[in-house]
Amino acid sequence: MAIKIFTALVAALTLSMSSLCQAETSSPKSEIQKTIDSIIATVQANPGDAAKPARREKLREIINPKFDFDEMSRRSLGSNWNEITPAEQKDFTTVFSELLARTYLSKIETVKPGMVKVESEQVEGAKAVVKTVVLSQGDTFPIDYKMMYRDNGWRVYDVVIENIGLVANYRNEFSGIIRKDKFSGLMEKLRAKVK
Repeated sequence: MAIKIFTALVAALTLSMSSLCQAETSSPKSEIQKTIDSIIATVQANPGDAAKPARREKLREIINPKFDFDEMSRRSLGSNWNEITPAEQKDFTTVFSELLARTYLSKIETVKPGMVKVESEQVEGAKAVVKTVVLSQGDTFPIDYKMMYRDNGWRVYDVVIENIGLVANYRNEFSGIIRKDKFSGLMEKLRAKVK
C-alpha cells in the first residue's frame, strides 16, 4: 500500500514538474523574449541593403508563427467580418496579413541589442499582455503585445504602441472605408498597398 502511494506521489510530482517546466519555457514573456532575440540575431547576421531580401525572408519565418493573423484580421474588421463571405474573409486575411508583416518587418529591421526590454507579463487564462519598452534615438516608448494561447502556443493578436492599439486603429480606418467604398473598396486599397 505504501509503495502504491509513494509511486502515485512520484508520478504526480513528475507530472507537476513537467507541467511547470513546460509552462516556464512557453510563457508569453519568454516567447516574446525568444522572438526578439531571434530577430536581433537575424538582423546582425544579415546586415546591409544587399542582404535585405534574405534578411526579410528570415525575419518573416520568425514572426509568422508568432502572430495570429487570422485573429488580427477578424478583430480589425469588427462587425464587418460577419457581413462578408468566407471567401472574402480568407482573401482579406491573406492581403491584410501581408500588409501587417511588411509593416512590422520594416520596423524591426533596425533593432539592435539592448533596444528592447521585455518587462512583465499579465496572464489571465488563455490571454496575456507582455509589456516591453523600446529605446530609440534617446527616447523610450512602451509596446505591449496582446497574446492568446492557441494551437499549443502563445500568439500575438494585437500590438499596442504608446496606448494605441494596432487592431483598433485599423478597425476605425477600415470601418470608414467600408462605409464609403464598401468592402470591395477596402480590398482595392489594401491590394494597392501590398503591391
